[in-house]
Parts: sequence; C-alpha cells; structure tokens
Amino acid sequence: MGKPKIAVLIDWYLPGTKAGGPVRSVYSLVNMLKDEFDFYVITTNLDLGCQNPYKSIAADTLFVKDGIHYYYFSKSLLLSKNMRLLLSELQPDLVYLNSFWSFPFSISVINLKHKQSLAAPLLLAPRGMLGKGAMSLKGLKKRFFIGLAKTMGWYKGVTFHATNEQEEKDIHKKFPLASVLIAPNVNASPLMQNSSIKQKDHLKLFFLSRVAEVKNLHFALEVLKEIPAQYRVDYDIYGNLEDKEYWGRCMQIIAQLPPNVSVSYKGELPFHAVQATISRYNALLLPTLNENFGHSIVESLLCGCPAVISDQTPWNDLEEHGAGFAISLSDKQKFITSLITFAALDQNAFLIRSKAAMDYISTKIDLAAIKTQYKSLFNDCIKNRPVNVQ
Repeated sequence: MGKPKIAVLIDWYLPGTKAGGPVRSVYSLVNMLKDEFDFYVITTNLDLGCQNPYKSIAADTLFVKDGIHYYYFSKSLLLSKNMRLLLSELQPDLVYLNSFWSFPFSISVINLKHKQSLAAPLLLAPRGMLGKGAMSLKGLKKRFFIGLAKTMGWYKGVTFHATNEQEEKDIHKKFPLASVLIAPNVNASPLMQNSSIKQKDHLKLFFLSRVAEVKNLHFALEVLKEIPAQYRVDYDIYGNLEDKEYWGRCMQIIAQLPPNVSVSYKGELPFHAVQATISRYNALLLPTLNENFGHSIVESLLCGCPAVISDQTPWNDLEEHGAGFAISLSDKQKFITSLITFAALDQNAFLIRSKAAMDYISTKIDLAAIKTQYKSLFNDCIKNRPVNVQ
C-alpha cells in the first residue's frame, strides 16, 4: 500500500516571494513529511500581485520535483470545474486548504464538498485569517460571508487546523461546534549567528513582511517619530508592496521623520537570502495586528535578532526571556522605550540579548515533536471523517 496522498492547495508558492508566511509554512511542512505522505502542491503560476507567469514553471501540467508533485494553474484555466477535474483525477486521501478567504483555493473547494462533488475529507488552515486583527479589515463583508456560510451549512464536515490555542479560540468564535485540531506552524530554518555590530546609541532595525495594513507598518513609523534625537535609528523595510495606497500613507509618515531616523525600502527578499540578510541587523520591529505564527519573528530570533512586536502573536513571553518585547498596541510609549532600551546597548550587552533570542526560540521549536504532531493530524483526518459542525 502506498503513502497517503495529500493535495495541498495554496494561492501562491515558490518560486514566488511575495505571499510571505503561508508559503514558508507549506514549504517546510511538505519537505519535512514527504517521506511519510505523497504531497501534491496545487497553486498558481503567478506570484502575488503579478501578471507575468513564472518562466521556469510548466503550467497546467502535473510534474514531480524532489519527491513532491506540483500543479501550477495558469490564470485562464483556474476555474472551479478544472479544480474539480484535477482533484477527481488525483483522488487524494485528504485535501488541505491553506486559506479561508481564497475563492479558487478554498471557498470553491468547500462548495464542491458541500455539493458532494468531492469525496476526500477537507482540512482547512485559516492561516490567521479569522483572528481579531485580520477580521477588523473589511469586517462587515467578512462577517456577512461567515453568517451566510453558517446559515447554508457550507462548513459542515470540514476539519479546521489551528496552529495554536488562540487560533482555535478564533475559529470557535466563528464556528462554535467546529472540529479543530492543533499543530504548530513549521519553520525549519537553522540557527545563524548574528553578524551585526552594535554601536551604543545606534540601532539597526528591520521590517520583513507584506506591506499591508494588517502588518501595521504605519504604527511602527509613528513610533519612530518619537525617538529622542540622541539615538540614531536605521529602519530597513523588506517585503512586497501589496497595497500601494497604504504604502503611500507610510511614505507620508516617512517624510515627517526626524533627522536621526532613517528609513529605506529594500524590496523583496528571495527565499534563500532571508537569514543571511536579517542576521546583519540588531532587532526586528513588527507591530502587527495579527499573526498566527509570524515567520519573520521566528527567523529574526533564529538569527539572534531580538524582536519588538505587538502582543497579537504567539510570542508574548519574549520580555521575560530577554529576547525582546511583545507590547499592547494601545501602549505606544512602551514601543518607544523598548527601542530606546535596545538603542542604548553596546556590543557586549547586545550579544547577551542576541544569545537570549536564539536560546528562546530553540526551546520553542522542536521539529521532531512537530513532525509527530503533523503525522497524527493528517492521519486522523484521513481515517476519521469529521462530524457535522455548525
């Protein structure tokens, strides 16, 4: 008997760089478990916000690379009927959805299951999209859809995948009787020694995420406006300019920054260059509205960069371990004082903080245990058809 077959649906995937965390999660997951399961990654041949297809990828055809099967839909053929035909051809033992709001890669597949046009069980990872911060953006439309979905029973029989207890609560708030299984997000990046030089009263910060309102970059810039003149701060921004209007708002704030604060947009970081780049910084500043994991936070800590973040992530005990600060977004002053604390460090004091960051994340991520959890997660979904939920 062959390995169980899992179809992994995700809007964007490698070689794309713009879609952020979910891509990194799926990449780490399928490579970690490809000896246990036959993975079929189904995605698009365009990166987020792009019109030009990947030149190196054959679209609309199934192929295998490094033990993983891939199917990249072209834009013109990304239709519900074609998704149904592909899944019917593959006959997967499980369909794993990696979005709540995507129409082609989640909602339309939910509809296929509801109409009994799909035999395989569904496992749905909302990827933080049902969290308080994410739901606050376009909230009326989102609440209307969820209300309609519950009335119509669209999500009956769907198992949800939460990556932590908070996300489980977020899911149950929307679907109180939902079957929810928990397994943490995966980031298989190694530890990397920080190579930055920390000069006293000088702080080299970075931002690594999609430039979109949910990541709260404008708040970070407002904090930097308040840094006292005796401290020099450089803030480098990496990420996809997903929302051009929002970036325009951010640039208006950048124009108002004091002379001691320098902000530069550095473009997107290729997947393979993330750690080598961020290991040259002193700290991460990311006051996000919502993260169910936060790959840039994890990678920052893996590279010995303490993190100054909001308390809307799973990493709320940074301060007690000396690895950074997780701060309420209602406490702007603490963001300011936290940055001043880091700016005032000399090299020796910084190295203590840097080691604390690496020690902290090393105790939090146990890849062997995570692998066991995912094996159980997938096998349970395959063997045990979930009960109806509403």
